[in-house]
Amino acid sequence: MKLDKSFGWYALNVFFNRVSKLSTLLDSEEMEYYVPMRTVELFKNGEKTYEKRQLIASLLFLRCTSSYFDGLKERFGDSFYVYADRETKKPRRIPDHEMNSFMLVTSVEDIGMELLPQGECNYTIGDHVKVVEGLFKGAEGYIKRIQGRKRLIVSIEGIAVVATSYIPRSYLEIIED
Repeated sequence: MKLDKSFGWYALNVFFNRVSKLSTLLDSEEMEYYVPMRTVELFKNGEKTYEKRQLIASLLFLRCTSSYFDGLKERFGDSFYVYADRETKKPRRIPDHEMNSFMLVTSVEDIGMELLPQGECNYTIGDHVKVVEGLFKGAEGYIKRIQGRKRLIVSIEGIAVVATSYIPRSYLEIIED
């Protein structure tokens, strides 16, 4: 399947946590979007239950053309803001390979996965790697030691950073930059 270059991923911070309302609209217009979710364990009335919750509150990724995106801003611009490029101040278009790795890592039910603060990771110390085996096969990121264990760090610059649980060295392949 050939990717349509006119389409791109955009990250939206949806105000007042109206992600489900925007998701319903995007579903009705058959648009592709992604909301990082995770299952959390809850105790209600003494019983253990599980519930899907947003991994990052108010965050929605949308894959669309720039003209669709502009129209969405005109219709619902007061409901969200788009993450912009720091230099150009234009909506930041997220490369497909970054988005694919991020979706892969955040869609796996990984108990050891953590959401990290943006400034906490220094990527220059880690190797750029691709996971070739296991749950995260196909994901690309950087290796960083967190609490004594090697973890895969996947980020979308200026938006989100996640760390997987431990990944054995044999599951990794170094990518030469």
